Formats: sequence, structure tokens, C-alpha cells
Amino acid sequence: MHRTVVAAAIVLAACGVDPEDDARPKTLEYVTEAILAPSCGNAQCHSSFRQSAHRAFDTIQRACEAMAPGMNDEGVLEVRDVIAGDANASFLMTVMTRTIDRMPYDQPLPLVDLELIRKWIDGGAIGLPDTAEECK
Repeated sequence: MHRTVVAAAIVLAACGVDPEDDARPKTLEYVTEAILAPSCGNAQCHSSFRQSAHRAFDTIQRACEAMAPGMNDEGVLEVRDVIAGDANASFLMTVMTRTIDRMPYDQPLPLVDLELIRKWIDGGAIGLPDTAEECK
């Protein structure tokens, strides 16, 4: 009986944080450093060196530039990966939750991390400036 209780406690601890009780910061800095950089910003994918699909997530500045609206070649401001306040319309959420060609390729992000990113975007994407040119 004792082994069963210990095993159950270990399994529950490994399950992570309840998304409703997640007190982790919902900021660009936290999302980048704790989730995107280790999961997406590696040398094979979205690093400053590789920049798969012209996106890098290994530093806060590069993640900011990938996600914030920026000027296209015609000088028109265009939406990039995040639409602050609307996670469902944000490309970042789409690629991380779709069933075909989901990112990251090797394994999906834990649901608690996806929910934190969703809440960050829906909450206005704190830390993400209005334009990529403002990323520092």
C-alpha cells in the first residue's frame, strides 16, 4: 500500500502544474526563456544561427522580432506570429497545436506550457512591443 501511495505521489508531481493554478509569469521574457528557447530555439531549428522559417527563439530579442508586427519590404506593417489579445488568431498557437506539422516536431509542448502561452497572448502579450523595430 505504501509503495502505491508513493508511486501515485511521484506520478502526480511529474504531471506538472494545473493550468488554472499556474502562477508562472505571463511575459515575453518568461515565455521565451522558460519555454520557447529550450524547446524551439535549439541549433537545429529556430536559433540565431539557423533561423528556420526566418524565426529565432533562442534569445528574448530574437523571439520578440519573430513575434511582433514588423514592416514588410513595401514598408507596410504586417502581423507576424502573435496577435496580442487573440491567441486563437495567432500563428504561434496554430503551429504549436495543429495535428499536422505541429511544432516542435520532436514532441509537443506540455499542455500547461501551451496554456501559459495562450494566456500570455490573450492577456495582451505583455512585454511584446507594438512593432518588431522596438525589440531590444
